[in-house]
Amino acid sequence: MIRRILGRHLPGAAPALARQADVRFAAVALVLSVLALLFSGRLIVDAPIPLNRDLLAMSPRVFPYLILAGTVAVAAIFLGIRIRDAGSDSAATLSPDDVAASRAGTVRQLAFLVISVACALVLNTLGFIITMFILMASTSILVGNRKPLQILGISLAIPLGFYIAVTHVMRTALPEIDLVQRALAPLLRLLPAF
Repeated sequence: MIRRILGRHLPGAAPALARQADVRFAAVALVLSVLALLFSGRLIVDAPIPLNRDLLAMSPRVFPYLILAGTVAVAAIFLGIRIRDAGSDSAATLSPDDVAASRAGTVRQLAFLVISVACALVLNTLGFIITMFILMASTSILVGNRKPLQILGISLAIPLGFYIAVTHVMRTALPEIDLVQRALAPLLRLLPAF
């Protein structure tokens, strides 16, 4: 089974998962996230100023741990499902359409990485909500969603909900531009204090 997943297969038999771009991407994300968790003491630095309970409800190190643990969980679940499905499939040769689809998947993943890095670079300039909107909308389009209302709804609701949960409930600062903070201030005042 492992040989089929990694692509080391018998001559003439195509691997069930080896050429699928989504599986390769998930495997790389899983390995890198596990390594980042293992070496988090060297990768996650403490804030340059002392942060106590008056400023934050949680340690600044918790957020990177949560993101990495979430990435590990999602990648592991995805790979587990794909491995389970591959066990029931018979090894058949890949058609030219399968190869083209795998290449298209690889191009989509490279586009996602470029968009992610660009969003990370402009996070402080554009603020969290706008940057996450751009990232989520473009990712939604990359994975094939063509419903504008669904793209807009999800790309607005999830970053806004996450921003409120992190800044209001967990009392942790996220970079945000003044215009968005002023627009959200009345909404945040309506929410109960935590």
